[in-house]
Amino acid sequence: MKISEVLLFEAYFDDLKNAVLNRLAQYVGSDKSDIPTEEFRSALASDGFLLSTDELIASVNKMDIVSSINQDSITPKGKIPNDMVEPQQEPMEPEVDVGAMAGDQAISAVKDQLPQ
Repeated sequence: MKISEVLLFEAYFDDLKNAVLNRLAQYVGSDKSDIPTEEFRSALASDGFLLSTDELIASVNKMDIVSSINQDSITPKGKIPNDMVEPQQEPMEPEVDVGAMAGDQAISAVKDQLPQ
């Protein structure tokens, strides 16, 4: 195998990995726990990656980004949070009236400078 062929193969595999990750993010973000393999393969075909089901399974297994894949379904590893569906709730901080605090401090400073 020539060096140019190896580089071309590696570039194709990197592009395929990016396409697979993008498609997985779309599916997982929509709260699907299992993705139909044929539907996923068709989505990749629309991205320009024409793979048989066996090639898809072999490629995705090499990428180590799914917990399981077979002829029927794909189960992604973990869960990718979808900020639109599940916004993260940050702990509520008490509201502070900065203007009132500054006013109180200014009055206190003026009172300290007045003769008693």
